[in-house]
Amino acid sequence: MLSYQKLVNRPTHLHRLTGLTVSEFEQLLDKFQSSWNIYLFNLSKNPKRKRKYGGGRHPTLLSLEDKLLFILVYVRMYPLLFLHGVMFGIEEGNTCIWVHRLLPLLDEALGFAHRRPARRQRGRNLEELLRDFPELKELGILGDGVERPTRRPKDDEKQKKLYSGKKKRHTRKNIILTNPDTTEVVFLGETQDGAMHDKKAIDEEYLKTEIPVRLGLDLGFQGLEIQNVHIVMPKKKPPGKELTELDKGQNTAFSRRRIRVEHAIAGVKRNRSVQDIYRNIKEGTDDILMSIACGLHNLRVTNRYAPT
Repeated sequence: MLSYQKLVNRPTHLHRLTGLTVSEFEQLLDKFQSSWNIYLFNLSKNPKRKRKYGGGRHPTLLSLEDKLLFILVYVRMYPLLFLHGVMFGIEEGNTCIWVHRLLPLLDEALGFAHRRPARRQRGRNLEELLRDFPELKELGILGDGVERPTRRPKDDEKQKKLYSGKKKRHTRKNIILTNPDTTEVVFLGETQDGAMHDKKAIDEEYLKTEIPVRLGLDLGFQGLEIQNVHIVMPKKKPPGKELTELDKGQNTAFSRRRIRVEHAIAGVKRNRSVQDIYRNIKEGTDDILMSIACGLHNLRVTNRYAPT
């Protein structure tokens, strides 16, 4: 069975299973302790609970390190619940319970570590983001849509909502905004149906700011207007004409910079939970998995990025 005490002496195995180094794991463990303590406190205040936490049979995941390892392996590898339970010596039913118990705690821990991206639903907007990251006023921001495959629904209406004409499959979608220097995901949009166009998805985030800033996007966002935001896009070839050499050079320079947002997406999708076909059926799990994947990516790049 997997345990932290076994893997801590094999840092390569720990890194391949969780995506984190030993120091990054321990850094996150400190914040996970706080979220776990809050969970236990709230549990003790539940009037329907008849006994204190810890009564009855002892759980297999005794240590906090094993609990964090358990949920990190799930997010990183995204195994079937049966297989995940086998790896940790837990029955499939209890594996499901622990996964849905620990996912919100991991997301909260990343928030305590200031690695979770800003979101409109958490009361954060573009202007507040620019105040927290003043370097973005000079660097600008890069944005794009991220699509993740999901299972084909049986209901016809749900099929239409989830079917992405771009990907030719059923997907869920998020808008992300990134720091072009570090590839850190600084803003994550709400999880939307795959049929929604990228421009409409970013329109529904109601981004606004009084601080002028540049926002680099691809041509899928044509027509987007945000107050005090200068939208930068590649030059599109006119019908029946060719781009000038100047336009081609500008497009090349923009592509070399915009590739950074693709690097951020690749970093987020190192977690198989947002790359493989989404299997969970509990409402909202797809959204929290994306938030965690972005937070883990930010944790990695902020610990490993070295300015040149």
